[in-house]
Amino acid sequence: MTVTLIKDSGQYSIPVSKVEWSGSASQASRELSFDLINAPNDSFDIPKVSTGDFVSFSYNGEEVFYGQIFGVERSSNIGTITYTAYDMMKNLLESTGQYNFKNLTAEGIAKQVLDDMQIPIRHLHPTGVNIPSLLCDDKGIYEIIMGAYTKAHQVTKDKYFPMIYKRGFAVYKTEWSVKNFILSETDNLMSASLTETMENIVNRIKIYDEKGNQIGELKDDNSIKKYGVFQKIFKKEEKDTAQSANALMNIAPKQEIKISAIGDINCLSCYFVDIKDSATGLNGKYWISADRHSFDGEVYTMDIDLRFDSVMDEKKFEDRKEEKREEEKKGADKNVGKRAGKSTSKRGSGKGVKVSYNDKSKFFKTGKIGVTEGGYTAKPTFIKPIVRKS
Repeated sequence: MTVTLIKDSGQYSIPVSKVEWSGSASQASRELSFDLINAPNDSFDIPKVSTGDFVSFSYNGEEVFYGQIFGVERSSNIGTITYTAYDMMKNLLESTGQYNFKNLTAEGIAKQVLDDMQIPIRHLHPTGVNIPSLLCDDKGIYEIIMGAYTKAHQVTKDKYFPMIYKRGFAVYKTEWSVKNFILSETDNLMSASLTETMENIVNRIKIYDEKGNQIGELKDDNSIKKYGVFQKIFKKEEKDTAQSANALMNIAPKQEIKISAIGDINCLSCYFVDIKDSATGLNGKYWISADRHSFDGEVYTMDIDLRFDSVMDEKKFEDRKEEKREEEKKGADKNVGKRAGKSTSKRGSGKGVKVSYNDKSKFFKTGKIGVTEGGYTAKPTFIKPIVRKS
């Protein structure tokens, strides 16, 4: 393994003692933390590592992480200094924008926002779903992108996940697996656990209007027969839809699967992996919801959380409220135009105004960005893909 410090003055190999590389379906941004020996009286042939510096992490000669140092934990005592870096997904999570999109696909919306943020595009899965209107009033950039893909998901029923791949942003359909690899008790599996709890079961929901009158009910008879009644009350408001109440339903026990194994660089969140373990009864393909890879000298291990099925980081926008707000703004703009004695300008279709972003130009040395039929992608200027579609 190699950790390289990247500064304006050059690139420097860092003598790290321990590295942890992690990510999850819910966290979005992947994280790299590493320890350096803190010896104030010793001199090393590297400059001081500071917040804002960039680092690259490579394994077996291939870069698997590129990001910026966001946190430094330093002490004057002899010991270690811990540095924490995040990939460029952090920029999207911490930045906001304001847009009024009209008649664009999810991939079209994502491309415009990413272009505004100067983020290179590796791939945007083509949904082909036209979104008539998407008003983003001071919304997070990541939220805007995933909000667009959530609307596509509601039509296609496909699930999508974002990731930073080869120093560029990508959205993929959730169907990828770690190819030619099996987690097995006889080969690489160190420990496995499966826990199950009924604490989160909700199998009947009574729906009430704003006046307290019951107007509906949702229930799952099979779950009630097996586990008994676990009921919640849902008070419907104007903006709520049938999906709002249905989202509270959870008809089966919650299961958690945790695996510790010899490390494999391909086992990443949002990918499927095959497992065979007789002790827990795990046998088949499972979805990785979180992963943590630990490198300590020559020892490489990983801890991964698994699920029976994939989930999507859905970001839902309140359409009715947004439409009403848009009409109010148009009315206000019209009145202002009349008072000024001239017409007001209209927002162009799909045009947006970026509110804030961080210009991380070092992220963007990724080669010429291209467009391929069926979706946006970049020309292959980097290493071959680590994981291939099964």
